[in-house]
Order: sequence, then structure tokens, then C-alpha cells
Amino acid sequence: MTRAGTIEPGAHRPGPLTLTVAVALGAAVAAGVLAGAVPALGALVAVGAWGALALAWRPDLAAPAVAFLLWANVPVVAMRDHGVPKTIASAYLLLLLLPIVRSVARRGAGRAEDGLRAPVGLPWALAFMAFSLLSAAFARDPARAIEGAKEYGLEGGVVFVLTGFAIQGTNTLRNVARGLVAAGAFMGAVALLQQITGRFDSTFGGFALVDSGFTAGEVTQPRLAGPIGEKNRFGQAMLVAAGLGVGLARAETSRTLRTVALVAAGLSLAGGALTFSRGFAVAAAALTVVMGAFGMVRLRALVPMAVVGAALLLALPQYRARLATVVDVLALTGPRASATKPDNAILGRATEVIAAVLVYVDHPVLGVGPSLFSSYSQEYGNSLGLRRLRTEREAHMLFPHIAAEGGTLGLGAFGLLLAAVMHRLWLLSRRAETEVERELARGYFSALVAYLLCGLFLHMAFVRYFWFLVAASAAMAARPLRAPESATSGPAPGGPRPLGASVGGAV
Repeated sequence: MTRAGTIEPGAHRPGPLTLTVAVALGAAVAAGVLAGAVPALGALVAVGAWGALALAWRPDLAAPAVAFLLWANVPVVAMRDHGVPKTIASAYLLLLLLPIVRSVARRGAGRAEDGLRAPVGLPWALAFMAFSLLSAAFARDPARAIEGAKEYGLEGGVVFVLTGFAIQGTNTLRNVARGLVAAGAFMGAVALLQQITGRFDSTFGGFALVDSGFTAGEVTQPRLAGPIGEKNRFGQAMLVAAGLGVGLARAETSRTLRTVALVAAGLSLAGGALTFSRGFAVAAAALTVVMGAFGMVRLRALVPMAVVGAALLLALPQYRARLATVVDVLALTGPRASATKPDNAILGRATEVIAAVLVYVDHPVLGVGPSLFSSYSQEYGNSLGLRRLRTEREAHMLFPHIAAEGGTLGLGAFGLLLAAVMHRLWLLSRRAETEVERELARGYFSALVAYLLCGLFLHMAFVRYFWFLVAASAAMAARPLRAPESATSGPAPGGPRPLGASVGGAV
């Protein structure tokens, strides 16, 4: 017999529905209070509370949610345009702990098959972070270099480790691809709407910024930069989403989902094209060739792509005029008396890249330290006689930038990380256990290639994009390989199935 006023153990425990209602009511009250002072913060609390509840029931959806939020730059938009405190906006990365904790708990319960699988290349990623810190310690401006090393650690190392361990299983890998591709489609749709309506004075809630412009004939064309705010970085993010979108379309088992993925890839390409970036156009053309060689796109599928590209150039003659200047770069390798003279932008990029190479030659072991190449750029660049640099400039090419700031140690760890991940993805594209995994491996491989091709014209910045992408790819690369086929068994089923093929469920 229990005493009055006491509760018998287990007699009246609140069920899941009761807890859900209680948390929802609490979130509603908090959101209402905050909305009176900071509307955006109140809305964020409401959405965040409901999202947290959903993820508590389905932790496997945490990584896809982070993929969308990070790639669409939602946390930065919340801080920059809506006054959300940085601490709250940055907390979205903690969502990645949910699937990690669940996997650890299941392993502790004796379900070893649910244990964590380490991402491929983890030692090289950690080595790169360690070398960055070591390089900063010996830099001529240690305080500034250590800040750069901290950025690599927080937006690089932490993102890589959390993402790499949070993504476990084929379904999660496909959902992460869906989240990233959805972000590209969203940003591309907003950019397309901005261009069509001509509302260049509106930021569309912070998701449609404009970064400079150019004049072609009588037309002045703003260059769209999406939520990132930097046109070339926006183009890079969109090309990655497009490349992954094609791979995702091939991995989907539903015709409807395949169509949605291809439409999303098209929107991403449209958004990237509206940056009017010459580097984006060159990288997109090169990516198409790589995907064709990789067995993802057949010749007949290139015809509609070429038609769409031609239509785009007809609709935007200012882009056609801008792309015509790409050939001017050839003048850099010709005689000085050449009739064709590269524009100042091309000369500036060439100056910065060569300066980075010279800095690496003079500091071959540890480099000059994270974030410090720009302080050397004028000293080395202005001695070349190509174009005078009047301010501190970045290298504007990925690998020379890594070499200049990290030396051979940093460049080696960085290159070995990429080589380990991409080699394993290449093997998976032929020997993964399922066709879905084979196609996803091709998609993630293409996304990395897209990033690196754009990296021919961009240095390492906005590092969270790179480290999230390489971590997701490293998680994909950690999937098991099927045993090699014997010489007499013939080609593996589900081998390369190019886009445009008419076999079975091909896209």
C-alpha cells in the first residue's frame, strides 16, 4: 500500500505523446515571447524545437538536415540578415551528435553491426590540422596564423569528424545527397527568380545577394552571389550540387525521384551560370567531360545539354561576351607583342598564382602559416611585372594556396586525403555491394571533381563547404567492397550506366 501523496514507481510515467506535447507547448511559449522582441529568433526557436523533436525520433535525418542548412548557408543568413546570435545559429552542427550517440549506444548494447565506421582518410585530415597548427607556431605573425589554424580546426576538423562519423549507412548517404542537392535547387531557383524579375535590389531574405557586376554593350549585368555573398564561391557550390545531382538521379529507384534530382541539378547549373563566372563555365565544361569518361553521361545525353547551354547564351548575350575573353589567357604564354592582351582580372589571377608558387619555393617545409599568404602577395607578386597588386591578395588557386601556407607537409596531407577518398570512390563505383552504392559513389566522386575544378580558379576559403563535402565523400568511401569478379564471370551487374542510357531504370 502506498502512502498518500506518493507515486508508485512506474505507475504514471509520461508517455512519448505527453512529452512531445509538453515540449511543443514550451517551445510555443518561448517562441511567442522571443517573437515580440526578435521575430526571426522566435521563428527560429519554433522551427528548431519541432525539428529537434523530429530528429529525436529519426536521428538518421540529422546529417541530411545539416547538409541542407550548411550548403544553403542558412545559419549565416540567420546571423547576417536576421539578427540571430552566432551561438544559436552555429549550434546546428550539434545535430550531428544525434546519430553518433545512437550508434555508440547500439554498439554498447551488443549490436556490433550498428557500430561506427570511420571515414576514409581520417588520419590525413587530422594530420593536415596538426600541420596547420605547427605551421602557425613558426609563422612570422603567429597570432594571425593561429586564428587561421583555429578556423581549419573548427570549420575543418570538427566538421570532418562529426560529419564522417554521423553518416552511417547507404540510406543516410543518399539522404545527405538529397539534402545537398535540394539546397542547390533552392538557391538556384531563388537566383533564377531574381534574374527573371530583375529584383536586384532585394536580397530575398538574405538568399539572393549581388556581388558586383559588369557591362557588356549597353547591358549592365549584376553578378548573383546567392546566400554566400561571393559570386565565385556561389558558383562552386552550385556546380558541386549539380554534379552530385546527376549521380543521385542515377541512384534513385523511382522515376519520379530521378526526374526531381535532374531538375534540381538543372536549377543548380542555372544558378551557377547567373554568377557570370568564367571559371564556372570552364569547370562545368570540364566536369561534363569527366563525367562522360566516368560512364555517367552518354553522347546522346549531351545534345539536350548543349541545346540548353546555347539557349542560355542566346538569352544572356552579356555572358557570351564575357566568356569570349577566356581565350585571352592564352596571351600569357605567347610573345609580349601578341595582339591579344588579357584583361586585368586574368593578369591579377596569374600574378597571385605565380606569387604563391614562389612563396612555396622559399618556404617549402611548413609554408608561411594559415591565412598568411596574402601578407606576402604584394612582395612576391609585384616583382613579376604582370600586374601591380595594390592590396593584399589571395592565391586564387587551391593547391598553390595550400602549398604556400602549409608547405610540403600540409600539401602532402591534403593531397593524400583527397587521393585516399577519391581512389576508394573509384573502386566503389565498380565494386560496391549494391547498384545504389555504385551510383552514389560516382555522384560523390563527381562532386569532389566539381569542387577541385573550380579550385583551379579559387583558393581555400569558406572551408566548411570543402570539409563537409570531403567528409560525406569519405563516409561514402568507407562502404564495403564486393569481392572482385573472376575472369570468367563477365562484367559486374550494375556497372557504369551512363545518363541517357535506355537500359532498365536508367535516367
